[in-house]
Amino acid sequence: MKKWKLWKNIFDDKLPSSAEPSSEATSGFADDENKQENSEVTKSDILCSSTSRYLIQDLIGEGSFGKVAMGVNLITSQDVALKILKTEDTAEREIKMLYVVSILDPVKKNIVQFYEMFEHKGQTCLVFEMLDRSLFQLFKEREGTPLSLNEIRPITHQLLTAFDALKGIGVVHSDLKPDNIMLVNHPSEPFRVKVIDFGVSFKTSENTRGMTIQPLGYRAPEVILGLPITETIDMWGLGCVLGFLYRGRHLFADCEYQSMKGIVDILGQPTDHLLSAGYYTRKFFTENKHWDNPRWWMKTPVEYQMDTGIEPKRWQSPFRRLEDLIIHYPEMEETKLEDQRAFVSLLKCLLHTHPKERITPEKALTHPFVEMDHLEHEIDTSLYVEDSIEKMMVLPVNHSVNSEAEEQSKGGEASSKLPSDNNVGSDTPRSCVSLISVKIILDSTDGAEAAVAIDATVSQGAASQAEETDGVSADQGPPAKVKRSRMKTIRKNFGRALRALFGMKKRE
Repeated sequence: MKKWKLWKNIFDDKLPSSAEPSSEATSGFADDENKQENSEVTKSDILCSSTSRYLIQDLIGEGSFGKVAMGVNLITSQDVALKILKTEDTAEREIKMLYVVSILDPVKKNIVQFYEMFEHKGQTCLVFEMLDRSLFQLFKEREGTPLSLNEIRPITHQLLTAFDALKGIGVVHSDLKPDNIMLVNHPSEPFRVKVIDFGVSFKTSENTRGMTIQPLGYRAPEVILGLPITETIDMWGLGCVLGFLYRGRHLFADCEYQSMKGIVDILGQPTDHLLSAGYYTRKFFTENKHWDNPRWWMKTPVEYQMDTGIEPKRWQSPFRRLEDLIIHYPEMEETKLEDQRAFVSLLKCLLHTHPKERITPEKALTHPFVEMDHLEHEIDTSLYVEDSIEKMMVLPVNHSVNSEAEEQSKGGEASSKLPSDNNVGSDTPRSCVSLISVKIILDSTDGAEAAVAIDATVSQGAASQAEETDGVSADQGPPAKVKRSRMKTIRKNFGRALRALFGMKKRE
């Protein structure tokens, strides 16, 4: 209980915009007070579109943007979430971005599914799939208890997948925070998530330099300084979210000055050429014209207040550098310590102060923390690694894997009906692909049949790896000895996976 009280005191029930459940309030649009009372949507109302009728079951959120309601489609009996917008400007921008984003696969790309929009008594209604709860709501239920790295890893992978897809279509979300990340169905699919709220999203082709976007506490340095804005601000936001999930506290303050000071103290001061190009640099820094000193100095709180008339909030950073997140207990398993190091390494890549040096979603998906490369050697001896593999099973997998496994269990020849690595969704990390295939086999077969199937999968994986290696040009290709070594490693890792997963099945 003490822990929960401390966590409540940190936020003091006045959550920064980076953590408020009504995330759309960050859009900055004012309430439309001229709306007539008879246009307000209430519980038990029935709203009609050209194709469907929706019964409002409950109102679950409200902000300056409008309301969020839980409803049911009376035609299909499907549960839905309805976002009822107050202002035309808010609706126009969000609808535009939703249609842009709707070309993405909502399941594979971890984006909320948008169904339709319609007008109800002059108000724009947006219909989405019904999701479970936000990560921020989950934190409240856990009384502020941080997530483990094994819980953070699948969330990380899914968000990177989402932002890689958004980057591919030239969209910047710009409002990432824990309450804009929704759990899909936490009881049945733990930590499967989707990104929501595209109310303040924009195309990368738009000129947004100098605009105040992103929630405080999650705001990238280039936004604070007034530098050109790209999709890299979403990677900064992701780094802040992951830090929050791991610590249970925000990495940076919900105050512009203290946020900038925290960035300088923990990550280092942005380079002089970035500071010199910023529209708002002089708001936080003083130019030093002495050649024997740094060109820019961070203003003190007193100097900042004198120049801007704004008194900075009090803020005590929870640590001095990112490495302080690594906690080593005397009896801690070395694997856990190594995993912490990998996590901090990823945070450093996400929170680089130079936008062009910040890691891309595509590159981050191959980072050791996500790929679990550093855990492979402990797969048959560590319960921690076993748990990490189990948690990653929530990642999207193509239906063809399950269907093939079902056919196999009906009596088909094991070796001819294997779920191949190619059938596993592209959203699944390489290091998990084979493990998932093995687990599917174990779940659908028993005894000797499973052994035959797994042995065939091992051979299939080895052959696939060999083919990839053979595809390399002659001047770059490794010698045959290296190819055989890779095959041996694949078989060895499958052996470890087999022992670990058989153990998991026995306990079930």
